[in-house]
This record gives sequence, C-alpha cells and structure tokens, in this order.
Amino acid sequence: MAENEERNSSNGDDDDGEDPTQSPGKKKTKTEPVIAAGASSIVNAPTQPLNSRDLLVPPSPPKFINFEDILQIANGVDKMALAHEIAVGNDFRLQHSQRPDNSIAQKVRETMHKAFWDVLEAKLNEDPPDYSQALLLLQEVKENLLELLFPQNQTLRVNIEEVLDLQLIEQKAEHGTLDISYYASYVIDVMSRICAPVRDEEIAALKQLTGIVSIYKEIFKVLDLMKLDMANFTITAVRPYVQQHSVMYEREKFSELLKVQRENGIDGLEFTRAWITKSATKVRSQHQNAATAASADPASLVPGSFGHGNPESERKWLSEVMNVAFMDLLEWSDNYEIFPETLLVDQQRFIGLRNKVKYVTLVSSIVLVTYNTVGQAIAGIASLKEKLKDNITILISGVTESQLPATMANVAEEVNKEVNKCLEEHSFKKIDSKQEQLLKGQILAITEPDNAIFKLMKSRLFTFIASILVDPKRKDVPVPTGFSLLSTEITELCGQFLRLVNYNRSVFGSYYADIVKELFRSEAVTTQD
Repeated sequence: MAENEERNSSNGDDDDGEDPTQSPGKKKTKTEPVIAAGASSIVNAPTQPLNSRDLLVPPSPPKFINFEDILQIANGVDKMALAHEIAVGNDFRLQHSQRPDNSIAQKVRETMHKAFWDVLEAKLNEDPPDYSQALLLLQEVKENLLELLFPQNQTLRVNIEEVLDLQLIEQKAEHGTLDISYYASYVIDVMSRICAPVRDEEIAALKQLTGIVSIYKEIFKVLDLMKLDMANFTITAVRPYVQQHSVMYEREKFSELLKVQRENGIDGLEFTRAWITKSATKVRSQHQNAATAASADPASLVPGSFGHGNPESERKWLSEVMNVAFMDLLEWSDNYEIFPETLLVDQQRFIGLRNKVKYVTLVSSIVLVTYNTVGQAIAGIASLKEKLKDNITILISGVTESQLPATMANVAEEVNKEVNKCLEEHSFKKIDSKQEQLLKGQILAITEPDNAIFKLMKSRLFTFIASILVDPKRKDVPVPTGFSLLSTEITELCGQFLRLVNYNRSVFGSYYADIVKELFRSEAVTTQD
C-alpha cells in the first residue's frame, strides 16, 4: 500500500511572526489544542565558517492531529468494537461494572448515596412531612418503568401515567393526604409484571421489606438490574441484524481510521504487514526447500510470478500465506510481538485459543507419558484417563507460564497417587519408588523447551487444526492420535478458531490480498536460513 507523500514545506520568510500554517491574507486566530504527530529537521554541513546565529535553521512544519479527529475516530472505533462483540460473541452480555470496595470511586459513590437516602428519611420524618425529594424520586421511578415497557404495552403505559400522575400526587402532598407507601406497593406490582423471570426472587424480597426508605432504595437497585436485562434482551434481538451488516460496517469504520492515519503520516497496517511478511517468508522458504529436495527449479515452486494474470495462482498463494499467518496466532508470544491492527478487537479471543492449545497439548502429553511409563497394567482403563484429565485441569487452571514448572511437581505427585489408587482398585501391584521417580521426571520434563513428547503432540494438534483451516468442509475428520480424551475441547477450539478466522477474512480480506500481492510482486519476501 503506497504511503502518502510528505507535505512540502514552504521556504518563505516567517520573521514577521506569521503562522506558516495560516492561509495567506488571514490573521492569526486562536485555534483548538492539537497534538504534534512528529517533526524532523536536517542541517547540512556549512561550506564556509558561520556564526552560531546562522546555524539556527528552522525545522520543517510538524504534522498535526486535531483533537476533534481523535475523538471522532475513537468514537467510531468504539462503535466498531461493540458491533463486533455483538456479532461474534454469542454469549456477549452487558454487566454492571464492579469497583473495588476500597477504591476512592466506590467510597465516594457510597457516601453520596447514603447522604441522599439520609436526607430523604429526614424530610419524611418532619412534621408535617416534606415530600419534595420523594416527588423527585417518584418521577424517576415513573420514567424508569416507562422505559422498560415494550411498544405493545399501551394499556399498562396508560395505567402508569394515570396512577403516577405527579401533579395529582403533588396536590395530595400539599393537602397532607399522600400515602407514599401506596405508590411503593404499586411500583413493585408493576415491576413484578414486566420483569424477567430471573428477577422474581428480588421482587419477592421487595415485598417483604418494611420502612419506606429501605423499600425505595431496593426498588432502584432492582430497576437497574431490570434495565440491564432489557439491554441484554435487545442485544439478543438485534444480533441477527447486526451479523448481517457488521462486516460492511466494520470494514467502513476501519477504512475511515486508516484514512485519518494516512493523512497524518501514520501507517495503520504496520504490524499487520509485519505479521503477514513473516508468514509469507515462511511459505516461500518452505516451497524453496521442497523444490531443492525434489531437485527441481526453485523458481517453479516459489510464487515469483504472483499476480501476473493468473487469478487461481493468486488465490492459492494468498490462502496459503494467510493460513500460515492465522496458525501463527496459536503460538503468539506476549513478550516481544505486537498484535496486528486488524486483529486487535479479537486479541483476547485469539490469546484464549492459544492458551487452550497449550492446555490441550500439555494434558495429552502428561497422559501419554503416564500410560507409556506405567505400561500394560493401565492400558485398558479409560476411567483413569478421565480422572487424570480432571485433576490435571484443576492443578494447572489459572497457572501462568512462569509458574508452570513449579506446578508440574504437584501434577506429578497427583498422577502417581491416582495411578497407584487405580492399580490397587483393579488388583494390580502398585508401581515401585523407582518407577514413580521415572514418571515424575518425565512429567517435569514436559515443560522443557525441547521436550520430544510435547513437541510431538503439539505438531499433531497443529497439523490437525491446519488441515481443517485449509478444508473446513471436511466431514468425519479423525481426532489426532493421543487426543481422543480431549476430543470435545478440540472440537470447540477448532470451531471458535474457524469462526474468528472466517469473520476476520470477510472484513479485512482485501487488505490482506493487497499486502500479499505487494510482497511477492516486489520480491520483498526473503528466504529464511
């Protein structure tokens, strides 16, 4: 993708103090705050002696990003991310934000709420009662109830308008005939008629409360939950519509983002290009090695003529490069690699799949080592595999990469204990201490970088996932050897991975095609050693 040309700076004299960015003939006026995106200057070596004043060469005008542009793009990206979450995440739901109990924000919130309810109680306890704050409360309750109604709930809407008529209620308060508890009971009754079944317990608890302030305090809490339920119901209802239009919407918003970045000298696809370049280099190297091994002309198997009037060839190389690129995400390193821009909204999903791949590979490796070490005595006992899988999962759940070696000692102890327990239940002799140490040593070695068992199981799993990525329409694909115990997890993993990859290709496929074409046409891809 061609980079934008830099803006030419004028050589005019600006000793008069005029802003060089102002249009000719216009007076300098106050402008909005801006952020400089970057600036540079080059001072050539002088050909004759100059004094220090002569060396003060003014820099080129910097490029600027207006705050309005930043806010506009940020808003567009937020909307794009929300649409993406609704379309891709079938379990996406809005939730109440949870602040830490000891946080300043939470303490301020609790203090303000307590002050509000204390004032309400004090006003209601006056003689005669002061209902001014209670009326504001009823007005807010009424608005909340009306917001929770569907368009077809016209009868109930009219009823709420009639019963919670604020003018009438205010008149009752002025004449001392207002029964605030009556309206609380009415509100709770309406809430019980329109709430989701999941809120039945909260409504029942409301009916048992005494004390008017406590009742209204809980009414507002339950109303907040009901509004959240309504929002999540709306998301579920509109999800099919969002899914139909999300691809075009995300593509449009991302294009707008790239445009603003280009105008300000920023490459919005820098890390996407680096990610694809790495994969293209790998593909090219694989084909060159295959050609060398077959004693063939490397040029015949390397995409040097990519895009030269052969659409089928373009499609083939694009598909292969991108398949390798997406497979690389399943072993992505957090330490030194920056995620591609086109994948940022799904970064946590891909990282989650990467972690699941590690989990599946680790469990299968431990089980394989265990059965190979103990031997024939446990070969036909399938229940032991399930027990080992469950216990290993508990032990390694939530464990970080740095904590894993230490955790494996506990895993080894647990495996030895379960193996002996199983052998005893089936009237076999327990394994001796020497065999226990051998099994423990092999389990501890699994986390070492060059462990042969782990590498073998990882290779099998990656080959399986890659084959599905190449041909997702295949049916009755056998689970790779050694993974039958984890077939459910592998099926879920592959399904999630394919959905993310296919959706991402639908949105950003045109950018990927342009990058791959550019790489091969310019012969920018070099063979790895």
